[in-house]
Parts: sequence; structure tokens; C-alpha cells
Amino acid sequence: MSKEEKNIQEIDLDSLDAELAAAKKIEESKNTVLGKIAAVIAFAMSCYQVYIVFGHLDVIPMRAIHVAFGFTILILAMPLYEHVFKSKFAGNQIFRIGCRIIDMAMIVALWWAVYLACYEYAHLSDNMGKPGHNAYIAGLIFLIIVVDGARRSLGWIMPILAFLFLLYARFGKEIGGALGHKGYTWDKIMKYLAVDLDGIFGTTISVSTTVIFMFVMFGAFLDISGCSTFINDLALSVTGKLRCGPALAAVVASALMGCINGSAVANVVGTGTFTIPLMKSRGYKSEFASGVEAVASTGGQILPPVMGSGAFLMVVFTAEKYTTIVKAAVIPAVLYFLGAGIAVFAQGEVGDVELLPQDQIPKTRKVLADGWLYLVVIAILVTALLIIQWSPQLSATIACASVPVIMLFDKKKRYKITDIPRTFVKAAYSAISIVAGCACAGIVVAMVTLTGLGAKFGNAMMNAAGGNMFLSLLFTAFACIILGMGLPTTSAYVIGASILAPALKLIGLELLTAHLFVFYFACLSAITPPVALAAYAGAGIAKCNPMKTAVNACKIGFAGFIVPFVFCYNSAMNLNGSLGEILLVVFTALIGCVGMSCGMQQWYFSGQNKVSWLESIIVIAAGLCMMIPNNLTSIIGLAVLIGMFFICRIKYKAKANVSAA
Repeated sequence: MSKEEKNIQEIDLDSLDAELAAAKKIEESKNTVLGKIAAVIAFAMSCYQVYIVFGHLDVIPMRAIHVAFGFTILILAMPLYEHVFKSKFAGNQIFRIGCRIIDMAMIVALWWAVYLACYEYAHLSDNMGKPGHNAYIAGLIFLIIVVDGARRSLGWIMPILAFLFLLYARFGKEIGGALGHKGYTWDKIMKYLAVDLDGIFGTTISVSTTVIFMFVMFGAFLDISGCSTFINDLALSVTGKLRCGPALAAVVASALMGCINGSAVANVVGTGTFTIPLMKSRGYKSEFASGVEAVASTGGQILPPVMGSGAFLMVVFTAEKYTTIVKAAVIPAVLYFLGAGIAVFAQGEVGDVELLPQDQIPKTRKVLADGWLYLVVIAILVTALLIIQWSPQLSATIACASVPVIMLFDKKKRYKITDIPRTFVKAAYSAISIVAGCACAGIVVAMVTLTGLGAKFGNAMMNAAGGNMFLSLLFTAFACIILGMGLPTTSAYVIGASILAPALKLIGLELLTAHLFVFYFACLSAITPPVALAAYAGAGIAKCNPMKTAVNACKIGFAGFIVPFVFCYNSAMNLNGSLGEILLVVFTALIGCVGMSCGMQQWYFSGQNKVSWLESIIVIAAGLCMMIPNNLTSIIGLAVLIGMFFICRIKYKAKANVSAA
């Protein structure tokens, strides 16, 4: 075994995702005293979240208690001694006790800060809108605990960003020029963080409190009830008879699960442990199999109707209806997964891939007979969200409540009423990384709002790009990918939405289009080298090179990098236009997507033969021409693709005949 293979085998998948790390910690500490206390608090947090769906609390108290619950569980599950001087003192009992005392003090201080913030917020009118000194103390405590909690659960990137934006708010007057501002005192900044509705308890925590948590809980209900197994079996039963069946099943299953749980890494680990070994067993190379899983799991976050948590955040940022956002995301999501599907089909043709034995393909009728109740649960969610158009928070709550009720009719009893407490605990633990990310991102958003950085940055970008839309979009795409390196999609999108989306609006894009563009590239950062967390997780399961996996993932999901540019130039792709315009853009984009995906895999209807690199480049270029919203380029691209189709068919059919002879 090579040194590289040994290093790959040592990848700690849990360390890539905060939710997975927390789940591992829960399992390790569930029998300890603090572990049991954390479980009780987690159950209480879920009960509190259900209460606020129907009950009423003022804004700051409601959000502050949500944050306090989340960070209390985080501190208990991820103790300080595992995150400071671990290599030197982790085994020292005195050191561990000292760190635990600090942890307990932080929890007490956190809840005290909640009380102070709520008190100051309630008395703002008495003080003529000016918060008192208690708000300063609360803001300082929140800042320390949020930054440290984000460091423990998400790594250093998010806390460093928050720290840099704080320094910008404090010393911005020293910068001068277009990005300078008057500067703010630490007193003003801390009070702003604690009691202002644009502070820590602003937009991001608002969505986390009211919507995201309930969808995390819905995912926990589905997970414990065995829905993921049903989705895997259903996808495999439908696609299993194709040569590319296992890979196509991975695309379908991971897309469906990914749109609910909203975490690319967690989805890779959850579904990839089944799909990646299955793909490898049929002949797909390890780097390709893990790349497929990374692409599909990442794309789940752009797939309606749930779209992870992105759609709910966009509702707040854009003030658009939820159904409007879902409608705008439909065609881009179809193109993304079409590209991935064509890629796995092409690789199934040119690779040494074998058909799946019949006895390993589940029968569709049997799968549906055993698990049709899951479809009822999902149908309830979709009906509530899109047809009745209840609020996302209420829709998710109703979907959660439907699981134990509907599963009463499950003959195998895969979910029981007694599983509800365990589900509540799992939901709270799964949400703590989201709470940490949203709270820390809230610091960044607060400083952007306080200093007006969004508008300043937009003007600077317009000047740098000379008003050119393509250059502005290209700059934004790179910025989103860089911001997203090592960050959860939610955090990456929130930061991009605060700084980059307003800049795109200044160059003439509709606000929703700008936010969709930012969100797409925030998601794609999970598969983009060098820090491609979803690809890294897939490589850990497949025992292969992470960078090769990331490169394969980018080739498989290539259409996803092009589609956002297309809908910025042609709003018909977001179903905004006449029927003729929509049909035309769908037709050209579908064909272009097929061409690009085939070219990336060096296959173009050429049987089981790879085409040459020159032919691949021609096919990719023709596909790109079809994607450009211009009639002339579309005609040229279509003509080239048709011509290459006949050339490749004739050339490689003759080659096959010679080989047979």
C-alpha cells in the first residue's frame, strides 16, 4: 500500500462537517453525565422550537433563546479541552477539569447575556432608542461565545472573517478612499450586535430560528424512520437495469436527500457509504464514483422545493414569495442534474462498467409497497408549501407531525411514537452547526450593514469591471467560491448575499437573479479545488485522492458552473418570460448541456469508444455556444453538434467493425 493510500484511509470524515462531528460526539458522550445533560437540553430546545411556531415571543428574546440553546449544546458536546492545546494537555486531568469549568462559566454567562439583551431591548423606548451599558456587556459576551463556538464547530475561517469585519467597522476611517467610513467605537459595535435587529439576532438567526430548525427536524424524522434507505432502493430499482444504473441511482438519491438536509458533506457521508462502494463494484473508478456523489449531494441544495435552507434565506433577503424563488430555480436545477446524469451515462459507456446483477436490483413494486408511506409524508410537505402555500415554518411543522401519525400504518413499524424524544434530540444536535454558522455570519452581516460596505463594495466592483456585466459576474463567482472554501453553504451564501449580491444589483441584475447567482456558486464551492469539502468526504469513503475527486466532480458538474451565467443574461431560464422564450431557452440549454457533459467525459454517442481530445473540445465549445442566449451562436452550436454526431458515429462504428473483424 502506497503512502498516499495510507494517508487517504486516515481521513476523518466526521471532522469535515460540524453536524457529523457533533453526531460523533453525542455517540461518544451519551453515557456521561454531561452527555445526558446535553441530551436533555437538546430535547428542551426542540420543544421550544415547536412552541414558537404557535406561541408568541418578542423578536430579540425569541432569537436570543434559540442561540443560547444552540451554543449551550455546542459547548457541552465540543468541550474546550479538545480545541485548545489538544496535542499538549488533552490527557491531563487537571487541564480537562479547568477547561470544563471555563465551559460552565461560558454557559452561565451566555444565558446572563440573553437576559441583559432582552432587558435592554424591552426598555429601548424608555431610553429613547439608546441601549444602556448592559447591552455593551451582552454584546461582548455574545461576541466571545459566538466566535469561539464557531471556531469549535466550523474551524477558523468563519471566526477570522468575523474578526476582520469587526476591525473594518472599528478602524474603517483609517482606510480612506471609496471603502473608508467614519468608524465606530467598540461601545457602539457591541450594543449594535446585542440589541439591534441587524445585529447578531438579525436576518440569518431569524431564518435559523423560525424555518431552518423545523426543516432540520423534518430531516431527523425522515432519517430515523428509514426514508433514506427507501429513496436509495427506489432510485436503484428505477435505474438499476442500465449500465450506468448505480451511478444514476446515486445522482437521484443524493439529490432528493440533499435538498432536505442542506449539508453537502453530511449527505455525501450519509448516502455515499452505500452508493460509492456500489459504483466501484460495477467498474467505476474511485475518483469518478466519489465525484458523482459529491456533485449530486452538493446539487441537492439547489433542487426545489426545499433547496436546503437557501430558499428560505432568499425569501428574507429579496422579499420575494417562496413560490417565486422555487419557480426560478427549477430549470437551472434540471440542467445541473441533467449534466450529471449525462456524465455518468457517458462514463458508463467508455469505462469498464458492468451491469448490475438482477438479484441486486430491488423490485420497484416491492420498494413502493414497503415504503409508499414516505411518499405521502413528502407529498404533505409539498402540498403545504407549494399548493396551499402555508409558511415554510408551519409547513415543516405539519410535515414533522405527519411522520409519527402516518407511520402508524407502517406494518414494519420503522418509526414509533416512542422515537419522538430521540428525534427531538437528534434535531437539536444536527442544528447546532447551523446556529453557530448563522450567528457568526450575523456578525459579518451586522458590520456590513453598519458600515454600508455592500454599496461601497458594489461601486468599487463596478469601477474595476468598467461596468462590464460578464467581468462582474466572473469576479463574483470567484469571490463566492473563495468565501465558500471550508464554510457551510449557508454561511458562505449569507456573506456573499450581504456583500456581492448588492453589487450585482447595481450593474442591472434583478435582486432575485443576483441572489440565485451567489447561492449557486456558494454551493459549488463544496466541489471546487483546492478546498472541496464534499469531494474530500467522497474521497475518504472511496479511499482515493481528494484532488482527483474534486477535478472529476468539476467535470461532472460542469454545467452547474455555466448555468448561472446563462440565467443572468436570459431571465426566461428562471421562467420569467413568454412561453416561446422559455421553450427556446430550455431547448437550447438542454442540448448545450448534453454536449458539454459528453465532451467532458470524452464520449459523444461513440459506442464504447472515447473520442479524441480535439473532438471533445469541439463538442464542449459547441455546447457552450448553445448555452449562450444568442440565436446565431445557438444555430452554430447546433450545426456543429449535429455534424460531430454523424462524424463520431461513422468513425467509431467503423472502428468497432474493424476491431470485431
